[in-house]
Amino acid sequence: MVDAVTSRSRLVDGRPTSLADLGYGRIGIDDAWQACGTGWQGTFHAKDGTPMVNSSIFPDLKALVDYAHGKDVKMGWYSINCQCSDTRKIQSNADKDWASRVYAAEVELIRAAGFDGVKIDNCGDVAGGGKGFVMMVDNINKSGRPLLIENCNQGKAGNPRGVPTKPDVECPGNLFRTGGDPRPDFDIRIRQLQKAVPFLDVNHPISRPDCWAYPGTLEVGNFPGKDMYTQSRTEFGALATVSSPLILGFDLADKQVTDTVWDIITNREAIAVNQAWAGHPGRLLQDATSHQVWTKKLSNDEHAIFVFNRHSSKIEDVAVPLSQLGLKSTCTVRDIWARRDRSPVKDTWHSGPLDAYDSVFIRLNCGPSPPSPPPLPPSPTPPSPLGECTYRPDTMVDNYKEKEDGSSKEDCCKRCQNKRDCVAVAFQNNKCKYVEAAAKYIHRPGAVVCVVKHKAPAELVV
Repeated sequence: MVDAVTSRSRLVDGRPTSLADLGYGRIGIDDAWQACGTGWQGTFHAKDGTPMVNSSIFPDLKALVDYAHGKDVKMGWYSINCQCSDTRKIQSNADKDWASRVYAAEVELIRAAGFDGVKIDNCGDVAGGGKGFVMMVDNINKSGRPLLIENCNQGKAGNPRGVPTKPDVECPGNLFRTGGDPRPDFDIRIRQLQKAVPFLDVNHPISRPDCWAYPGTLEVGNFPGKDMYTQSRTEFGALATVSSPLILGFDLADKQVTDTVWDIITNREAIAVNQAWAGHPGRLLQDATSHQVWTKKLSNDEHAIFVFNRHSSKIEDVAVPLSQLGLKSTCTVRDIWARRDRSPVKDTWHSGPLDAYDSVFIRLNCGPSPPSPPPLPPSPTPPSPLGECTYRPDTMVDNYKEKEDGSSKEDCCKRCQNKRDCVAVAFQNNKCKYVEAAAKYIHRPGAVVCVVKHKAPAELVV
């Protein structure tokens, strides 16, 4: 997976680019790292709290993390697991200190391996009042190693790990799930998107830097059927507009799927909307049975608008009065999906027709026109060579002073021309062989020597 994220085998805007280059700089281990049933009392933790890792899948966690770090990728751990969950056994055990040992040992594993973050799930933890989450965070703080904490609490409130309910209170984690587990079903994902609305109040949003609300991992690439691409793009645009962390959840090793959604997940303009922060994470602007319109303020003069068709029937048009955004002037329009400019708009923007599940994503700029950029300076004149070259075919040299890789006799000649002390060069065996004194020429068919007559050095002017 590290190699898939850092590979530059595909192009973005015509250049070899990796997902890591675009900001997908974290990889998270999810459930299934544990060796189920190998620990104390049928759990996957030893009596001293040590997590029992499935070594057939993860033989060396530190080596894995070091490998990722060597490629500038950060790694995340997963805790309070759901598969073969042992949370209830740990928290209700007669040995009341076992839970303390378990969560301390898990944080020690995270620290020793060098992980950069942790997703703390809630499998059995809510029943215990969020005890596991609290202990994990406490041990993380004591460790002295800052970690990105994902609070996977399924949108629940009312316990110590519950989602924040006010914009001015400390957030339990750097990002928190607003609902249940994502599924590759478009209707489910749209319902889960609505779970973010309470955290996106127009005046007092709870979602903010280091306290991001997110509707779950992206199902881009996972939707079944003929609408996979369209539904994937719509989901990506929606989550980008509400500043949700963009967490990919499809198999990057699947070349066909990756190729299909590549232009979606690498759209720099959509990612820029997601990453922008001008005081608000984005919000729902229109909520209709047939469609929704979401918006995000990008600066005083710029806003993103995202409109999508909720159903399988075509929509002829969606109108968005600019007054709903407090805008009065004429605005330029940038089509983010098409990556091209559209006609300027005043008073009301119209989406145009929307096919099943499709979307339109635009960026409005309603400020004054930017000044024209200054003209580019003229291209510098390339320096003239220091010497003139004469080819002498069917000769070679045997007293060269140095050699280096070359691609052709012309390539070697140009290099010699720009070496003040080079008087001749031969291209032989894919090497440039330079002569710094009078060359001794030897007849050999197929060989070529370039003899250079250097010009007088330019006079210095002080």
